[in-house]
Amino acid sequence: MKKILSILIILFVSCSLFSCSDVIEIDVKDGVSQLTVDALVNNKKETQTIKLTLTQGYFDNSPVKPALGAVVFVFDQDSVSYQFKDLKNNGIYTYDAKVNPLNKIGKQYLLYVNYGGEEYISASKLNRVPKIDSIAYEVDKRPIKPDNGPQEGFQPQFYANDIVGEGDCYWIKSAKNSKYFSKANEISVAYDAGFSQGSKTDGLLFILPIRTSVGRELFSDRDTLKVDLYSITQEQFYYLQLVQQVSQAGSLFSTPLSNIPSNIINRNEKSTKKAIGLFGMSAVSSMETIIDKSKAKPKK
Repeated sequence: MKKILSILIILFVSCSLFSCSDVIEIDVKDGVSQLTVDALVNNKKETQTIKLTLTQGYFDNSPVKPALGAVVFVFDQDSVSYQFKDLKNNGIYTYDAKVNPLNKIGKQYLLYVNYGGEEYISASKLNRVPKIDSIAYEVDKRPIKPDNGPQEGFQPQFYANDIVGEGDCYWIKSAKNSKYFSKANEISVAYDAGFSQGSKTDGLLFILPIRTSVGRELFSDRDTLKVDLYSITQEQFYYLQLVQQVSQAGSLFSTPLSNIPSNIINRNEKSTKKAIGLFGMSAVSSMETIIDKSKAKPKK
């Protein structure tokens, strides 16, 4: 009797799960187009860029539209202005920083964008960054052949110490043969020398998973590896963490998809026009090496 009862319960649950076949039609309308600001500026003596585009409807597969005709400035804490100009009329506003770089460590910087009769502002601090001491690599083999890169090769890692004083945040970028690992799920950030606040890694060597994050795939002999260590604000740290989490969404227990918060503010609080994106300042420490199999360490 108990066995029959169990079977009936299973059948009832199965029917209730698979009988929900009503079609729900959702009327998806295009929302209001918003200004998108991609303004990650660093202290290098090279051309700095700020990209302005416009959002478009979910089902609009046309190329992203640039935001043309904007007035773009960055001001430092000492009231020095740096004008970014759209020289190619493509929504990419540039400033040649070879002569006068934005490199005042510890100073605040303000972004100002005037577009479509609206004024948008944002602030960010240019924080300190440690030097990269060295890059090493060891012989390694992946158990399963990856989609990209070799199955056998060299796993690299960089060595650097977090600066003493809690709260420093970093973005670690790397490039293999001049091509950066730039996908959202390849973002690597650090809080002090660890993954998060409270990890008690202030002033220490970056932990192993962060050091080896520069090798998203194995390297081969004579490949080049470049490692860039960017200082970022805590605001940028949490922004990039959220971008990474959203990019990995898809499983049953993933972080629910949501709008990523922006630090771009419309000066007119009563305006219905908003902007999305991020403004951030970074100091950069870099090191580059060529993989030499004769210098590789054996796998531990």
